[in-house]
Amino acid sequence: MIPLIDLKPEKDLAKAIKQSVLRVIDSQSYILGNQLETFEKSFAKINKAKEAIGVGNGTDALRLSLRSLGISYGDKVITVSLTSPFTAIAIIEEGAIPIFCDVDPNTWTLDPHDIERHIDKKTKAIMPVHLYGNPAEMRAIKKIAKDHNLKIIEDACQAHLAKIDEIPVGNWGDAAAFSFYPTKNLGAMGDAGAIITNNKELANHIKILRHGGQTQRFWHVYKGFNSRLDEIQAAILNVKIKSLRHHNRQRAIIAQRYKKELANLPLSFQAVIEGGKSVNHLFVIKTDKRDKLHTFLLQKGIQTDVYYPHPTHLQPAFRKFAKTPLPVTEKLTAKLLALPLFPNLSEKDQYTVIKQIKKFFKS
Repeated sequence: MIPLIDLKPEKDLAKAIKQSVLRVIDSQSYILGNQLETFEKSFAKINKAKEAIGVGNGTDALRLSLRSLGISYGDKVITVSLTSPFTAIAIIEEGAIPIFCDVDPNTWTLDPHDIERHIDKKTKAIMPVHLYGNPAEMRAIKKIAKDHNLKIIEDACQAHLAKIDEIPVGNWGDAAAFSFYPTKNLGAMGDAGAIITNNKELANHIKILRHGGQTQRFWHVYKGFNSRLDEIQAAILNVKIKSLRHHNRQRAIIAQRYKKELANLPLSFQAVIEGGKSVNHLFVIKTDKRDKLHTFLLQKGIQTDVYYPHPTHLQPAFRKFAKTPLPVTEKLTAKLLALPLFPNLSEKDQYTVIKQIKKFFKS
């Protein structure tokens, strides 16, 4: 079986991770310690941001970003439906209302042209998603936000080190959320997340909120909740972050090979905006024969998967927020298929995938 994703670290990396975890165990410091502080500094630096705050997971990163910016009950937040439903869950958990916009038919990210018709006096923020590691058109989104005095929270959970005009995603809004779920480009070995921001005051407020809202021990000033990136996960991330750029380059090579070899088939690829750089968290193709191709490849021992099979706005938990049809989103979810992609995917295995896809379309 050629897997969609292989989470087994290289031998040297695995050894370094084990040593780092053992140091945490020996230290007997498991929460809000030196490992987290080190990781926060490293993650801020690699993203060219002033501040990074480690939290429990990517959803909490979105929630804490919203809460720190004063987004609350009855406020509207513009976002997309073509994403993990946890994007909308974070908005709803803060008492806000997700307003679903359509996506661009080529980039599959938030379509700036569809934003303004959804803005009213209750709209407080825009939450674009950098889908599959591909940056949304933040230049246009930022202008709209400025014109209407809206906050921007970037959902960068899949987009570690993606860039626009050489500026890493996460630096285009007020705050940005990242996930270190194990499958991500920078993945922990459990749940973990972070927020980056260039606003020091906002960062300090988030640090208070993630720790229950207390400004000193047992003295709670704000309504926060418990969401701290623990020392063991921080230790793992401190090792893995050193390989992030290298692994992203490997992903780029694999993605480019797919594009070259599959170029003349009846399928298409996710477009990247001018000046943008995807980090290829997933390599997703669009084809009218998605389901048949998925079944065919599985029979050949090749794993593929669908991200995401159901638009968020059409699922039972979110239907009451679906105010308008999203034709592009609804068509795309019937045609998208993720192919195997991970840094250690061998050239031989990739060409096996390519060969079988060509065979499928030929037949």
